[in-house]
Amino acid sequence: MGSLMRFGAHVTTGGALATVPYRAAEIGAECVQIFVGNPRGWRFVPPSDQAIEGFRKGCAETGVEPFVHCMYLVNYGTADDALRDRSIAALAETMRVADELGVTGVVTHLGSHKGTGFASVLDRLCDGLSAGLAASRHTLLLPENSAGQGDTVGSIAELGAIVGRLDDERVGVCLDTAHLLAAGHEIRTRAGLDALAAEFDAAVGLSRLRVLHLNDSKTDLGSRVDRHQNIGDGCIGTAGFAEFVHHPAFAGLPGVLEVPGLAGKGPDAANLARLRELRRPDPA
Repeated sequence: MGSLMRFGAHVTTGGALATVPYRAAEIGAECVQIFVGNPRGWRFVPPSDQAIEGFRKGCAETGVEPFVHCMYLVNYGTADDALRDRSIAALAETMRVADELGVTGVVTHLGSHKGTGFASVLDRLCDGLSAGLAASRHTLLLPENSAGQGDTVGSIAELGAIVGRLDDERVGVCLDTAHLLAAGHEIRTRAGLDALAAEFDAAVGLSRLRVLHLNDSKTDLGSRVDRHQNIGDGCIGTAGFAEFVHHPAFAGLPGVLEVPGLAGKGPDAANLARLRELRRPDPA
């Protein structure tokens, strides 16, 4: 793994999956994240063999590292059996397709305990994740940290409990910068990042951190509100991202933008350029 963080973007498929790696490369992305279905709907139409072949070819030709994000509706630990069954089926199908696409990993939100407490959903949540993981052979499963909004699952301690319970080498973690700040982690200073890295290493293990979501935040430290902003225009700010992208705990990791974009059309070349301006070679 190299020493420099690699920057990329979430890119819409727009019904043309095979063009995604090329469109990502055109805006300067070194990694890419996609949805393989409607992120806000349960209906799933698997991509065609031709689209899969084209996507794999595009990733190979451009060198763009691919990731998939599972749909937003999932809740693996819920007491609602119908919702849980749908969530597990959605994850399983996403993991299966991810294998075919040759992506590194599938990022997923974890859902909510609905006020009953994390301990009450841990077993059902982990059983659900295990069932989804079993549908694939190669792809990593990457639970994402939450902003702490409402009763959502995804604090660092909770991620550690989940990873420990699953005890599978294909389970990693995705950390989102906006979620970290909103959840109360001071990621804008070296001291704050050192504390975060130590906490994460103790709870989860830094070797499990496989991808980052690089998003500025419209809300400040400890707000517990998840609102993404363009790089440098939010409460993390340019100086905060400079500290983050240079921290040794995150060296070499892929970092995916999920920002609104300067034109309001999603991650763009301008946001990637802002990150590249901050990146510098390791002086060692």
